[in-house]
Amino acid sequence: QTTSSALKGAIQLGITHTVGSLSTKPERDVLMQDFYVVESIFFPRGGVDMEPSDPRLNSLWNSLLPGLFPQYSLCSEPLIELSNSGASGSLFYVSSDDEFIIKTVQHKEAEFLQKLLPGYYMNLNQNPRTLLPKFYGLYCVQAGGKNIRIVVMNNLLPRSVKMHLKYDLKGSTYKRRASQKERDKVFPTYKDLDFMQDIPDGLFLDSDMYNALCKTLQRDCLV
Repeated sequence: QTTSSALKGAIQLGITHTVGSLSTKPERDVLMQDFYVVESIFFPRGGVDMEPSDPRLNSLWNSLLPGLFPQYSLCSEPLIELSNSGASGSLFYVSSDDEFIIKTVQHKEAEFLQKLLPGYYMNLNQNPRTLLPKFYGLYCVQAGGKNIRIVVMNNLLPRSVKMHLKYDLKGSTYKRRASQKERDKVFPTYKDLDFMQDIPDGLFLDSDMYNALCKTLQRDCLV
C-alpha cells in the first residue's frame, strides 16, 4: 500500500523530472500526435527524495501528453494535503504557493480527459475568457502494484481570496443540499438546492457582462 507521504514524494519527483526535461527541448507548435504521447520513467526505491521518516518506494512515472501543457514550478516546497477529499474519495494536494491543485482521478476520468484534450486545448488558446478549469498535467504513478492517476489544475479557491459565500453547483437537484454537518462549519460549502432557496431570483448582471458570459458558456459547451 502506498502512503500519502510516499505518493507526494513520487509526484514531486516525477513532475520535477518532466518539467526539467522540457527545458532542454526547443519550443514548437503543438501537433495532433502530441495528444497521444506517453513518456515513462522508472524511479528506483533509493531515488525518491523524501523526508527520512517517510517510506520509500519503487515507482514508474507515466507522463501523459508531455510538453503539451505550460511549464510550472510546484516542487520547490512540500505539497500540502487537503483534509476534505470530497464525495469522490479523491486525494487533494495544494502547492505551497497556493497556485496549483493536484487531484487523484479514476481511470475513466483520465481517459475522458485524454479524449477531450484536442478540442479543450484549442478552446483554451482561442477563447481567453473560457471558464473551463485549466489542466496543467496528466500523470500516472505506478507504485505498490497500483496505478494512481493524477491531474494538475489551477487553484480556483486560493486562501488569499476572501469568500463570503461558497456554492458547489453541478446543475442538478438530486441530493444537492448541504448536510447539517457541512452547515455547522465556519465556512460551509452550499449546493444547488441551497442556492435556489437562498438566492431565488438568481444573480443580476449588466447586459454587457451577461452577453459575454453567455457567449463564453456556449463556446465552452462545444468542447
